[in-house]
Amino acid sequence: MADATEIEVLSLDTIRVNGGSAEFVGPQRPQFHLLALVTEGSALHTIDFVNYAVSPGTVFWVRPGQVQQWGRIQDFEATVVLFTPSSLDAASQQLLDGNFRSRQAAWQLSGENLETISTGMKHLNLNYACPDTSAPAVRAAILRHTLTAILLKLTHLGGQEQSSMLAHNDVFERFHAAVERDFATVRSVSEYANTIGYSEKTVLRATRSAAGMTAKQYIDQRVVLEAKRLLSFGTDTVTQVASKLGFDDSANFTKFFATRVGVSPLTFRQDVRAR
Repeated sequence: MADATEIEVLSLDTIRVNGGSAEFVGPQRPQFHLLALVTEGSALHTIDFVNYAVSPGTVFWVRPGQVQQWGRIQDFEATVVLFTPSSLDAASQQLLDGNFRSRQAAWQLSGENLETISTGMKHLNLNYACPDTSAPAVRAAILRHTLTAILLKLTHLGGQEQSSMLAHNDVFERFHAAVERDFATVRSVSEYANTIGYSEKTVLRATRSAAGMTAKQYIDQRVVLEAKRLLSFGTDTVTQVASKLGFDDSANFTKFFATRVGVSPLTFRQDVRAR
């Protein structure tokens, strides 16, 4: 992105042309947000190693640090919004952070929900494409507020998508935030419980209710996810990845990873880069 605070609205076709075909072959790990509304065609898009079937009405959201793979990028069209975390004001970011659904990667919209998000994207694109150069601060505010409205609406959609995975509670959100901050150094559920000021049993109940797994499984899942991200994108050796994730030697890391993923770190790296 050209500017740290800029919001860019582009067609997927423009991104393809600007990037060149080689840009979209391997895994990418952008350090900015990528929000896309698919308008034509269909394909598979991978976000953090989960495949999503995208077609008209699909919205997908790649966050900074996540790994994405475009697949057959030539098979679909989309309106794409690129923005940095600083593009949103603190109050709006707090509303998004307080909603489990804001961590959802993809939505398949239809009817009124699709019309609402599509209209928001059209307004965002119009204001981006036809700037008032006499009032750049006003333009920036319009873009920021329009994007914020889209994100808040998207992450607060009701309907049939509700599930136990999307259940929200304050204990789990605090636990989640602590794990995001400390997963590379802290593996103990009791230590996290002490950090956030709840009993271990309370954290266990909250995590099972919100995420459908034990607290220990949630911690391990986050470590595995980061391991996958580091192995798929970048040049770190397995030993370097192990060190970044707090393992005292690569053998312990390899055993941890293989037990939970089913293949060794090196095999995983080779497989994901060959897709």
